[in-house]
Amino acid sequence: MGIFKALSKIRGGYPGGWKEYARGYQGNKTPQFVQPTSTDDRRSLIPPKGLREYWYPALPAKAIGKKKPVGLKLLGEDVTLFRDTNGEVQALWDYCPHRGVYLSWGDCFWKGYLSCPYHGATFNGDGECVEFITEGPDSKMVGQLKAKKFPTVTLKGLVFIWMGENEPVPPEDDIPPEFFEKDSVVLNTFRYWDCNWMIALENTGDAHNQWFVHRNSFRVARSGRSSRTPVGSRPRIVNNQTVERPNGRERQPYYADESGKVPYKFYHPRVNAYWPMYRRRLLWTWFFDAWNRLRPKRGRFFNVPGWEGQRLPGLVRNNHLTHMYTRWPVPVDENLSRVVYFFSARPSNWLGRLYDRVTFNLFLNWMINYNFSDQDYDAMRSARYQYPEYLSSTDWWRSGVSCRNTGAASNTTLRWWRRPQRSDWWPQQNSLLL
Repeated sequence: MGIFKALSKIRGGYPGGWKEYARGYQGNKTPQFVQPTSTDDRRSLIPPKGLREYWYPALPAKAIGKKKPVGLKLLGEDVTLFRDTNGEVQALWDYCPHRGVYLSWGDCFWKGYLSCPYHGATFNGDGECVEFITEGPDSKMVGQLKAKKFPTVTLKGLVFIWMGENEPVPPEDDIPPEFFEKDSVVLNTFRYWDCNWMIALENTGDAHNQWFVHRNSFRVARSGRSSRTPVGSRPRIVNNQTVERPNGRERQPYYADESGKVPYKFYHPRVNAYWPMYRRRLLWTWFFDAWNRLRPKRGRFFNVPGWEGQRLPGLVRNNHLTHMYTRWPVPVDENLSRVVYFFSARPSNWLGRLYDRVTFNLFLNWMINYNFSDQDYDAMRSARYQYPEYLSSTDWWRSGVSCRNTGAASNTTLRWWRRPQRSDWWPQQNSLLL
Protein backbone atom coordinates (compact mmCIF):
# COMPACT_ATOMS: atom_id res chain seq x y z
CA MET A 1 0.00 0.00 0.00
CA GLY A 2 1.43 3.35 -1.04
CA ILE A 3 2.03 6.00 1.56
CA PHE A 4 -0.53 8.39 0.06
CA LYS A 5 -3.20 5.70 -0.04
CA ALA A 6 -2.41 4.73 3.56
CA LEU A 7 -2.60 8.35 4.70
CA SER A 8 -5.88 8.73 2.82
CA LYS A 9 -7.35 5.79 4.71
CA ILE A 10 -6.15 7.18 8.03
CA ARG A 11 -7.53 10.59 7.17
CA GLY A 12 -10.83 9.03 6.17
CA GLY A 13 -13.46 11.53 5.23
CA TYR A 14 -12.39 14.30 7.57
CA PRO A 15 -13.00 17.17 7.14
CA GLY A 16 -16.05 17.47 4.94
CA GLY A 17 -16.23 13.80 4.05
CA TRP A 18 -19.99 13.84 4.52
CA LYS A 19 -20.42 16.03 1.42
CA GLU A 20 -19.64 13.46 -1.28
CA TYR A 21 -22.95 11.58 -0.99
CA ALA A 22 -24.91 14.12 1.01
CA ARG A 23 -27.82 13.69 -1.42
CA GLY A 24 -27.13 10.01 -2.10
CA TYR A 25 -26.23 9.03 -5.64
CA GLN A 26 -28.69 11.64 -6.91
CA GLY A 27 -26.34 14.50 -6.13
CA ASN A 28 -27.34 17.60 -8.11
CA LYS A 29 -28.85 15.64 -11.00
CA THR A 30 -32.44 16.30 -12.02
CA PRO A 31 -34.77 13.87 -10.20
CA GLN A 32 -36.57 11.29 -12.32
CA PHE A 33 -39.99 12.34 -13.55
CA VAL A 34 -42.82 10.62 -11.69
CA GLN A 35 -46.47 11.32 -12.46
CA PRO A 36 -49.10 11.43 -9.73
CA THR A 37 -51.22 8.33 -9.42
CA SER A 38 -54.12 9.78 -7.46
CA THR A 39 -57.39 9.93 -9.38
CA ASP A 40 -57.95 13.36 -7.82
CA ASP A 41 -54.88 14.72 -9.60
CA ARG A 42 -55.60 15.17 -13.30
CA ARG A 43 -51.91 15.54 -14.10
CA SER A 44 -51.87 11.75 -14.12
CA LEU A 45 -53.81 11.91 -17.41
CA ILE A 46 -51.22 13.95 -19.30
CA PRO A 47 -49.07 11.88 -21.71
CA PRO A 48 -45.55 11.99 -20.23
CA LYS A 49 -44.04 11.75 -23.72
CA GLY A 50 -46.19 14.47 -25.23
CA LEU A 51 -49.34 14.95 -27.30
CA ARG A 52 -49.11 12.99 -30.53
CA GLU A 53 -51.52 14.60 -32.99
CA TYR A 54 -49.48 17.73 -33.68
CA TRP A 55 -46.70 19.18 -35.77
CA TYR A 56 -43.38 19.53 -33.90
CA PRO A 57 -40.09 21.26 -34.75
CA ALA A 58 -37.39 18.67 -35.44
CA LEU A 59 -34.06 20.18 -36.47
CA PRO A 60 -32.53 22.69 -38.91
CA ALA A 61 -32.80 21.54 -42.53
CA LYS A 62 -29.13 22.36 -43.12
CA ALA A 63 -28.19 19.58 -40.68
CA ILE A 64 -29.43 16.96 -43.17
CA GLY A 65 -27.00 16.23 -45.99
CA LYS A 66 -27.28 14.12 -49.14
CA LYS A 67 -25.07 11.18 -48.13
CA LYS A 68 -26.07 10.23 -44.59
CA PRO A 69 -29.42 10.16 -42.80
CA VAL A 70 -29.91 11.78 -39.40
CA GLY A 71 -31.47 9.98 -36.43
CA LEU A 72 -33.66 11.90 -34.00
CA LYS A 73 -35.98 11.00 -31.14
CA LEU A 74 -39.25 12.88 -30.63
CA LEU A 75 -42.02 11.98 -28.19
CA GLY A 76 -40.21 8.74 -27.38
CA GLU A 77 -40.22 7.76 -31.09
CA ASP A 78 -37.06 7.17 -33.14
CA VAL A 79 -37.17 8.77 -36.59
CA THR A 80 -34.63 9.11 -39.35
CA LEU A 81 -34.46 12.03 -41.75
CA PHE A 82 -32.93 12.17 -45.23
CA ARG A 83 -33.38 14.00 -48.53
CA ASP A 84 -35.49 12.54 -51.34
CA THR A 85 -34.86 12.81 -55.08
CA ASN A 86 -36.22 16.38 -55.06
CA GLY A 87 -33.93 17.40 -52.22
CA GLU A 88 -36.83 17.66 -49.77
CA VAL A 89 -36.41 16.38 -46.20
CA GLN A 90 -38.42 13.23 -45.46
CA ALA A 91 -38.86 11.33 -42.19
CA LEU A 92 -39.29 7.60 -41.63
CA TRP A 93 -39.64 5.52 -38.51
CA ASP A 94 -36.06 4.60 -37.58
CA TYR A 95 -36.84 0.92 -37.99
CA CYS A 96 -36.20 -1.25 -41.03
CA PRO A 97 -39.29 -3.42 -41.61
CA HIS A 98 -37.01 -6.28 -42.72
CA ARG A 99 -35.02 -6.98 -39.53
CA GLY A 100 -35.74 -3.98 -37.32
CA VAL A 101 -32.32 -2.27 -37.36
CA TYR A 102 -31.80 1.49 -37.29
CA LEU A 103 -32.23 2.99 -40.74
CA SER A 104 -30.33 6.04 -39.49
CA TRP A 105 -27.18 3.89 -39.39
CA GLY A 106 -27.48 3.34 -43.12
CA ASP A 107 -26.37 5.41 -46.10
CA CYS A 108 -27.80 7.31 -49.04
CA PHE A 109 -25.66 5.56 -51.69
CA TRP A 110 -28.00 6.75 -54.43
CA LYS A 111 -29.23 10.32 -54.39
CA GLY A 112 -32.67 10.51 -52.82
CA TYR A 113 -32.76 6.96 -51.42
CA LEU A 114 -31.94 5.52 -48.01
CA SER A 115 -30.36 2.04 -47.72
CA CYS A 116 -30.54 -0.07 -44.57
CA PRO A 117 -27.09 -0.92 -43.11
CA TYR A 118 -27.91 -4.64 -42.65
CA HIS A 119 -29.17 -6.03 -45.97
CA GLY A 120 -29.40 -2.93 -48.12
CA ALA A 121 -33.17 -2.55 -48.25
CA THR A 122 -33.47 0.78 -50.02
CA PHE A 123 -36.38 3.17 -49.46
CA ASN A 124 -37.64 6.27 -51.22
CA GLY A 125 -39.10 9.37 -49.57
CA ASP A 126 -42.50 7.68 -49.21
CA GLY A 127 -41.00 4.74 -47.33
CA GLU A 128 -41.42 2.28 -50.23
CA CYS A 129 -38.72 -0.35 -50.75
CA VAL A 130 -37.44 0.20 -54.30
CA GLU A 131 -34.32 -2.00 -54.18
CA PHE A 132 -32.86 -4.78 -51.99
CA ILE A 133 -29.11 -4.68 -52.53
CA THR A 134 -28.13 -8.07 -51.12
CA GLU A 135 -30.68 -9.90 -53.32
CA GLY A 136 -30.09 -7.89 -56.49
CA PRO A 137 -32.45 -6.28 -58.99
CA ASP A 138 -34.87 -9.25 -59.06
CA SER A 139 -35.51 -9.28 -55.30
CA LYS A 140 -39.10 -10.12 -54.40
CA MET A 141 -38.80 -7.79 -51.39
CA VAL A 142 -39.14 -4.79 -53.69
CA GLY A 143 -42.67 -3.48 -53.47
CA GLN A 144 -43.42 -5.65 -50.43
CA LEU A 145 -41.59 -3.71 -47.75
CA LYS A 146 -42.76 -0.30 -46.59
CA ALA A 147 -41.25 1.82 -43.84
CA LYS A 148 -43.55 3.98 -41.73
CA LYS A 149 -43.50 7.57 -42.91
CA PHE A 150 -43.98 10.75 -40.88
CA PRO A 151 -45.16 13.82 -42.86
CA THR A 152 -42.73 16.73 -42.88
CA VAL A 153 -42.68 20.37 -43.90
CA THR A 154 -39.69 22.72 -44.05
CA LEU A 155 -40.26 26.38 -43.18
CA LYS A 156 -37.68 29.13 -42.61
CA GLY A 157 -34.94 26.49 -42.68
CA LEU A 158 -36.54 24.39 -39.93
CA VAL A 159 -38.00 20.91 -40.42
CA PHE A 160 -41.35 20.14 -38.75
CA ILE A 161 -42.70 16.60 -38.33
CA TRP A 162 -46.27 15.42 -37.87
CA MET A 163 -46.11 12.91 -35.02
CA GLY A 164 -49.73 11.75 -35.07
CA GLU A 165 -51.33 8.53 -36.26
CA ASN A 166 -54.14 10.32 -38.10
CA GLU A 167 -54.04 12.47 -41.22
CA PRO A 168 -52.05 15.62 -40.48
CA VAL A 169 -53.88 18.88 -39.95
CA PRO A 170 -52.71 21.87 -42.01
CA PRO A 171 -49.31 23.03 -40.68
CA GLU A 172 -50.83 26.49 -40.16
CA ASP A 173 -52.85 25.04 -37.27
CA ASP A 174 -49.78 24.32 -35.14
CA ILE A 175 -46.89 26.38 -36.52
CA PRO A 176 -46.68 30.14 -35.79
CA PRO A 177 -47.96 32.45 -38.57
CA GLU A 178 -44.62 34.19 -39.15
CA PHE A 179 -43.20 30.93 -40.56
CA PHE A 180 -45.51 31.36 -43.55
CA GLU A 181 -44.70 35.02 -44.20
CA LYS A 182 -42.26 35.80 -46.98
CA ASP A 183 -40.42 38.75 -45.43
CA SER A 184 -40.44 37.79 -41.75
CA VAL A 185 -37.22 36.79 -40.00
CA VAL A 186 -37.39 33.61 -37.90
CA LEU A 187 -34.18 32.43 -36.24
CA ASN A 188 -33.78 29.44 -33.97
CA THR A 189 -31.56 27.80 -31.41
CA PHE A 190 -31.74 24.48 -29.56
CA ARG A 191 -31.14 23.48 -25.93
CA TYR A 192 -31.58 20.26 -23.97
CA TRP A 193 -33.17 20.28 -20.53
CA ASP A 194 -32.95 17.23 -18.27
CA CYS A 195 -36.58 17.33 -17.25
CA ASN A 196 -40.02 16.38 -18.51
CA TRP A 197 -41.64 18.57 -21.14
CA MET A 198 -44.51 19.52 -18.80
CA ILE A 199 -42.11 20.95 -16.24
CA ALA A 200 -40.29 22.82 -19.00
CA LEU A 201 -43.56 24.14 -20.43
CA GLU A 202 -45.24 25.43 -17.30
CA ASN A 203 -42.37 27.77 -16.46
CA THR A 204 -43.50 30.99 -18.10
CA GLY A 205 -45.17 34.28 -17.25
CA ASP A 206 -44.36 33.69 -13.59
CA ALA A 207 -44.95 36.79 -11.49
CA HIS A 208 -42.83 35.32 -8.72
CA ASN A 209 -39.48 34.83 -10.35
CA GLN A 210 -38.81 37.83 -12.60
CA TRP A 211 -37.01 39.72 -9.85
CA PHE A 212 -35.87 36.65 -7.96
CA VAL A 213 -34.69 33.83 -10.21
CA HIS A 214 -33.65 36.33 -12.90
CA ARG A 215 -32.36 39.08 -10.65
CA ASN A 216 -28.80 38.59 -11.93
CA SER A 217 -29.70 38.05 -15.56
CA PHE A 218 -28.44 40.58 -18.03
CA ARG A 219 -31.93 41.32 -19.29
CA VAL A 220 -33.43 42.12 -15.88
CA ALA A 221 -30.42 43.71 -14.26
CA ARG A 222 -30.05 46.24 -17.07
CA SER A 223 -33.51 47.67 -16.37
CA GLY A 224 -33.51 47.79 -12.59
CA ARG A 225 -37.26 47.23 -12.60
CA SER A 226 -39.08 45.27 -9.95
CA SER A 227 -42.14 43.22 -10.92
CA ARG A 228 -43.75 41.85 -7.78
CA THR A 229 -47.38 41.33 -6.92
CA PRO A 230 -49.50 39.10 -4.69
CA VAL A 231 -52.39 39.33 -7.17
CA GLY A 232 -52.42 37.10 -10.21
CA SER A 233 -53.65 37.99 -13.69
CA ARG A 234 -56.81 36.35 -14.95
CA PRO A 235 -56.12 34.45 -18.16
CA ARG A 236 -58.52 33.63 -20.93
CA ILE A 237 -58.90 30.61 -23.21
CA VAL A 238 -58.67 31.43 -26.94
CA ASN A 239 -60.03 28.98 -29.51
CA ASN A 240 -59.79 26.16 -26.97
CA GLN A 241 -56.09 25.96 -27.79
CA THR A 242 -54.34 28.89 -26.15
CA VAL A 243 -54.16 30.29 -22.64
CA GLU A 244 -53.59 34.01 -23.00
CA ARG A 245 -53.07 36.55 -20.27
CA PRO A 246 -54.37 40.11 -20.65
CA ASN A 247 -51.84 42.80 -21.39
CA GLY A 248 -51.03 44.33 -18.02
CA ARG A 249 -48.72 47.10 -19.18
CA GLU A 250 -51.41 49.73 -18.91
CA ARG A 251 -52.51 48.75 -15.42
CA GLN A 252 -51.22 50.46 -12.30
CA PRO A 253 -48.63 48.19 -10.63
CA TYR A 254 -49.81 46.72 -7.35
CA TYR A 255 -47.11 48.32 -5.20
CA ALA A 256 -47.04 51.70 -7.00
CA ASP A 257 -47.40 54.89 -5.01
CA GLU A 258 -49.64 57.82 -5.96
CA SER A 259 -47.20 58.94 -8.65
CA GLY A 260 -47.16 55.45 -10.17
CA LYS A 261 -43.61 54.70 -9.07
CA VAL A 262 -42.72 51.28 -7.64
CA PRO A 263 -40.00 51.25 -4.97
CA TYR A 264 -36.84 49.37 -5.78
CA LYS A 265 -36.51 47.81 -2.33
CA PHE A 266 -39.38 46.29 -0.33
CA TYR A 267 -39.45 45.99 3.44
CA HIS A 268 -40.50 42.54 4.69
CA PRO A 269 -41.60 43.11 8.29
CA ARG A 270 -41.70 39.49 9.46
CA VAL A 271 -37.98 39.10 8.86
CA ASN A 272 -37.17 42.77 9.48
CA ALA A 273 -35.22 43.03 6.23
CA TYR A 274 -35.33 44.42 2.69
CA TRP A 275 -35.35 42.76 -0.72
CA PRO A 276 -33.33 43.28 -2.83
CA MET A 277 -30.75 43.35 -0.09
CA TYR A 278 -28.49 45.75 -2.01
CA ARG A 279 -28.84 48.51 -4.60
CA ARG A 280 -25.68 47.74 -6.55
CA ARG A 281 -27.60 46.39 -9.56
CA LEU A 282 -28.72 49.95 -10.26
CA LEU A 283 -25.18 51.20 -10.85
CA TRP A 284 -25.20 50.45 -14.56
CA THR A 285 -28.83 50.96 -15.54
CA TRP A 286 -28.15 54.55 -16.56
CA PHE A 287 -26.32 53.32 -19.66
CA PHE A 288 -29.22 51.17 -20.82
CA ASP A 289 -31.74 53.89 -20.12
CA ALA A 290 -29.83 56.11 -22.52
CA TRP A 291 -29.55 53.29 -25.08
CA ASN A 292 -33.28 52.61 -24.96
CA ARG A 293 -33.99 56.28 -25.71
CA LEU A 294 -31.62 56.35 -28.69
CA ARG A 295 -32.27 53.02 -30.42
CA PRO A 296 -34.75 52.92 -33.34
CA LYS A 297 -38.37 52.46 -32.38
CA ARG A 298 -40.50 49.70 -33.88
CA GLY A 299 -44.15 48.95 -33.84
CA ARG A 300 -45.44 46.17 -31.63
CA PHE A 301 -45.12 42.66 -33.06
CA PHE A 302 -48.64 41.80 -34.17
CA ASN A 303 -50.20 38.40 -33.55
CA VAL A 304 -53.61 37.14 -34.58
CA PRO A 305 -55.69 35.95 -31.59
CA GLY A 306 -54.52 32.67 -30.18
CA TRP A 307 -50.82 33.11 -30.89
CA GLU A 308 -49.63 34.68 -27.64
CA GLY A 309 -49.37 32.89 -24.32
CA GLN A 310 -49.27 29.11 -23.96
CA ARG A 311 -50.53 27.15 -26.96
CA LEU A 312 -50.93 23.46 -27.67
CA PRO A 313 -48.99 21.28 -28.03
CA GLY A 314 -46.31 23.09 -26.05
CA LEU A 315 -45.50 26.58 -27.27
CA VAL A 316 -44.76 29.52 -25.00
CA ARG A 317 -45.20 32.81 -26.88
CA ASN A 318 -44.21 36.12 -25.29
CA ASN A 319 -44.45 39.40 -27.18
CA HIS A 320 -41.27 41.42 -26.66
CA LEU A 321 -42.70 44.31 -28.71
CA THR A 322 -39.87 44.49 -31.27
CA HIS A 323 -39.87 40.72 -31.74
CA MET A 324 -41.64 37.54 -30.71
CA TYR A 325 -40.10 35.10 -28.26
CA THR A 326 -41.13 31.46 -28.61
CA ARG A 327 -40.00 28.57 -26.41
CA TRP A 328 -41.15 25.12 -27.51
CA PRO A 329 -40.17 22.17 -25.28
CA VAL A 330 -40.35 19.06 -27.47
CA PRO A 331 -40.50 15.76 -25.54
CA VAL A 332 -37.58 13.42 -26.25
CA ASP A 333 -38.47 10.96 -23.52
CA GLU A 334 -39.94 11.23 -20.04
CA ASN A 335 -36.82 12.84 -18.55
CA LEU A 336 -35.46 14.88 -21.45
CA SER A 337 -36.80 17.84 -23.43
CA ARG A 338 -35.40 19.38 -26.60
CA VAL A 339 -36.11 23.07 -26.10
CA VAL A 340 -36.46 24.95 -29.38
CA TYR A 341 -36.35 28.75 -29.30
CA PHE A 342 -37.61 31.04 -32.07
CA PHE A 343 -36.74 34.70 -32.52
CA SER A 344 -39.34 36.22 -34.87
CA ALA A 345 -39.32 39.75 -36.30
CA ARG A 346 -40.91 41.65 -39.18
CA PRO A 347 -38.32 44.17 -40.40
CA SER A 348 -39.45 46.54 -43.13
CA ASN A 349 -36.35 46.28 -45.36
CA TRP A 350 -33.14 44.33 -46.00
CA LEU A 351 -31.17 46.48 -43.57
CA GLY A 352 -33.58 45.59 -40.78
CA ARG A 353 -33.31 41.91 -41.63
CA LEU A 354 -29.53 42.14 -41.50
CA TYR A 355 -29.70 43.98 -38.17
CA ASP A 356 -31.96 41.29 -36.66
CA ARG A 357 -29.71 38.45 -37.76
CA VAL A 358 -26.52 40.13 -36.55
CA THR A 359 -27.88 41.20 -33.17
CA PHE A 360 -29.47 37.79 -32.59
CA ASN A 361 -26.28 35.89 -33.31
CA LEU A 362 -23.99 38.29 -31.49
CA PHE A 363 -26.04 39.04 -28.41
CA LEU A 364 -29.80 38.42 -28.20
CA ASN A 365 -29.57 34.64 -28.51
CA TRP A 366 -27.21 34.49 -25.54
CA MET A 367 -29.09 37.08 -23.48
CA ILE A 368 -32.60 35.65 -23.89
CA ASN A 369 -32.20 31.94 -24.56
CA TYR A 370 -29.11 31.11 -22.53
CA ASN A 371 -28.43 33.66 -19.81
CA PHE A 372 -32.11 34.30 -18.99
CA SER A 373 -33.90 31.04 -19.77
CA ASP A 374 -31.21 28.77 -18.38
CA GLN A 375 -31.89 30.39 -15.02
CA ASP A 376 -35.46 29.11 -15.33
CA TYR A 377 -34.14 25.63 -16.00
CA ASP A 378 -31.79 25.66 -13.01
CA ALA A 379 -34.59 26.82 -10.72
CA MET A 380 -37.45 24.56 -11.80
CA ARG A 381 -35.88 21.29 -12.95
CA SER A 382 -36.24 19.65 -9.53
CA ALA A 383 -40.05 20.13 -9.52
CA ARG A 384 -41.70 16.82 -8.59
CA TYR A 385 -45.19 16.06 -9.77
CA GLN A 386 -45.88 13.10 -7.52
CA TYR A 387 -46.46 15.38 -4.53
CA PRO A 388 -49.30 17.89 -3.93
CA GLU A 389 -48.81 21.53 -4.80
CA TYR A 390 -50.31 24.50 -2.94
CA LEU A 391 -50.73 27.24 -5.51
CA SER A 392 -50.92 31.00 -5.23
CA SER A 393 -53.17 33.27 -7.25
CA THR A 394 -50.05 34.33 -9.18
CA ASP A 395 -49.59 30.76 -10.41
CA TRP A 396 -52.12 31.48 -13.11
CA TRP A 397 -50.26 29.60 -15.86
CA ARG A 398 -50.35 26.50 -13.72
CA SER A 399 -53.80 26.55 -12.27
CA GLY A 400 -55.83 28.02 -15.11
CA VAL A 401 -58.87 30.25 -14.82
CA SER A 402 -60.65 27.93 -12.40
CA CYS A 403 -57.96 28.12 -9.70
CA ARG A 404 -59.04 29.49 -6.35
CA ASN A 405 -56.50 30.46 -3.75
CA THR A 406 -57.96 28.17 -1.11
CA GLY A 407 -54.71 26.80 0.28
CA ALA A 408 -55.64 23.35 -1.01
CA ALA A 409 -53.98 21.40 -3.79
CA SER A 410 -55.50 23.21 -6.76
CA ASN A 411 -54.48 20.73 -9.45
CA THR A 412 -57.79 18.96 -8.94
CA THR A 413 -59.42 21.90 -10.77
CA LEU A 414 -58.22 20.65 -14.17
CA ARG A 415 -60.93 19.72 -16.69
CA TRP A 416 -60.55 17.98 -20.01
CA TRP A 417 -62.45 16.86 -23.06
CA ARG A 418 -61.73 14.72 -26.10
CA ARG A 419 -61.46 15.98 -29.65
CA PRO A 420 -61.37 13.64 -32.68
CA GLN A 421 -58.12 13.31 -34.65
CA ARG A 422 -56.15 15.40 -32.21
CA SER A 423 -54.54 14.59 -28.88
CA ASP A 424 -56.37 12.19 -26.58
CA TRP A 425 -56.63 14.84 -23.90
CA TRP A 426 -57.56 18.42 -24.58
CA PRO A 427 -57.30 21.06 -21.84
CA GLN A 428 -60.20 23.36 -21.21
CA GLN A 429 -59.37 25.12 -17.97
CA ASN A 430 -55.74 24.35 -17.31
CA SER A 431 -52.71 26.03 -18.79
CA LEU A 432 -50.36 23.22 -17.86
CA LEU A 433 -50.48 21.76 -21.36
CA LEU A 434 -50.77 25.02 -23.21
